[in-house]
Amino acid sequence: MYELLVPHNPRIRVLLERLERLRGAADDFCFVDERDGQVVGTVLLHLCPDVMFEDRPYALLENLVVDPGARGRGSGRALLGQAERVCREHGCTKVVLLSGVHRTAAHTFFERLGYSGSVSRAFKKYLLR
Repeated sequence: MYELLVPHNPRIRVLLERLERLRGAADDFCFVDERDGQVVGTVLLHLCPDVMFEDRPYALLENLVVDPGARGRGSGRALLGQAERVCREHGCTKVVLLSGVHRTAAHTFFERLGYSGSVSRAFKKYLLR
């Protein structure tokens, strides 16, 4: 599924042991939407410590991907809804969602769900080559 986000990237390697570690982590989550026995969507959620607002974390969403054949059927909405429920349970102050600049259809979807692309600007520096 991650190849849908970054096609033809030879560095993509999903490790089962990494997924198992996420399962037991208190502040990291990998949500999966499964339909008819097939994974059709996934998102990573990380709760990040913050020093500005008492002991309340903020959340970072990464690698939201929905299979093209399943888009428009509620998978993305369900995944983000689950992530937001966990964020509220943990008292998060905000949710930061990163998305590739070229994914304009996804940006429209995010905005419909209340995310704003004009509040902040994200910068990335890749360290893995």
